[in-house]
Amino acid sequence: MLGSVLALHSSFPSPSLPSNIPIDFKFKTGRTIGKLWSFVYTLWLFTFSDLKTVLIPTLAFGTAAAPDDSTAHVSQRILWIWLHLLQFCLSNQCLSPLEDATNKPWRPIPAGRISVTAATWLRWALLPACLVLSVYYDVLTASVALSIGTLVHNEFGMDSRWLPRNVCNAVGYAAFNAGATYAACGDPCTPKSTSIAAQVLNALVILTTIQAQDFQDTEGDRATGRTTLPIVFPRSSRWAMIVLLTAWSTLLSAYWRASAVHAVLLVLSGAAVGSRFVLYQDAVPDRLSYRLYNVRALCVAPVFTLAE
Repeated sequence: MLGSVLALHSSFPSPSLPSNIPIDFKFKTGRTIGKLWSFVYTLWLFTFSDLKTVLIPTLAFGTAAAPDDSTAHVSQRILWIWLHLLQFCLSNQCLSPLEDATNKPWRPIPAGRISVTAATWLRWALLPACLVLSVYYDVLTASVALSIGTLVHNEFGMDSRWLPRNVCNAVGYAAFNAGATYAACGDPCTPKSTSIAAQVLNALVILTTIQAQDFQDTEGDRATGRTTLPIVFPRSSRWAMIVLLTAWSTLLSAYWRASAVHAVLLVLSGAAVGSRFVLYQDAVPDRLSYRLYNVRALCVAPVFTLAE
């Protein structure tokens, strides 16, 4: 099966091999390396648009909230986050090739790098792989929550309505944060009270503001029949971003007793990012606004870290 999957990818130039190796061996080896590289690149493309919005913020959160040395297990966190992110992206993109053809035509399926059948096989093959890795890293609960959340969000179609979509996103980010926080943290792995509070508060922020990701995709969402908040409430949902991000920044600053400088920066950044959704109402600026939304999320990690 892996051979058939690799055969679906376009080839990339292969590294040169020593001249004393037989030409037929070099040809076969070069083709194999090219297919493997193409396969790895395809997997990377599945997750590319979510690296800045999921992997980096989750990695920063987990590193800041980890009970042990915050930098000791960065590589394990990256592997755990990316593998589960790949599982979600495969599941999501296998079910929405038409939407991706409109919104993100460079993704592997609409670009013709891999078939829906092969991508679906990989999606289900990753499920046990993620669970086994999570058992090894002692974060099985987070992996199971993510796997169930992925199933409900994608295969059960709960992403087509704004309320269950936001709930699934909040659960998903909470599971990602929990896995990134406790992955391979050693024994004993005693959760810090500030870490637990930060995970709960972050889930609530996601629940009420994650529609930030939907403004850029309204055209594709309409084409697939989704009713996201920007589609149901096109005007009020944009104004709500200013209110919600500013309010959450104020509440988090007060809860964590942030310094005056950090509190001002957090509130101003929340208001600035929220204002962009009102001032710039088009797919391209909305895409940048969502990236800034995630950059702002990175500013929250130092707040609860300093509160310990």
